[in-house]
Amino acid sequence: MRKIKHIKKFSKCKSEGFSLIELIIIMTILGIMIAASTTRIRDITLNARISAAVNQITTDIDQAKTISMGLRKQIKIVFDQNNETYTIYQNGILYNDFPGSDNGVVSLSNGSNDSGVDITSVNINGANTITFTKWGDCLQSGTIILNDTRQIHIKNLTGHWEIINS
Repeated sequence: MRKIKHIKKFSKCKSEGFSLIELIIIMTILGIMIAASTTRIRDITLNARISAAVNQITTDIDQAKTISMGLRKQIKIVFDQNNETYTIYQNGILYNDFPGSDNGVVSLSNGSNDSGVDITSVNINGANTITFTKWGDCLQSGTIILNDTRQIHIKNLTGHWEIINS
């Protein structure tokens, strides 16, 4: 009896990694995914900054009302659209000790010129000032708009505010 020997033929082409075309395709797909996620992350961080600015403004409105009643003095908040700031005054004098302010000035840009937060418009009875009497009454009503997307409506007398997302 004869033994039949099977000869295995090995191919000379062994696959030991990725080809150049496969690497280019993977790199292209990764680049597209990174570009898409970067845009989304930028939008998320901008929304977080705008929300923080809205919280800062509304908290300071409430605090100004409370301080005016506690000290029995008039408190004014004057908005500056050009510098993205607002200044607090007590009886017409800069209120240096207002909590959270830098010598009476609160900046929405957090030290950087391009924080993405923009005071689009301030219309408080045709001006840019909110005034609380020594009894805590708000003398004006109006709207503050940030980045054309968030509106803070302030009511006369009570100083009650509400936020509207456009």
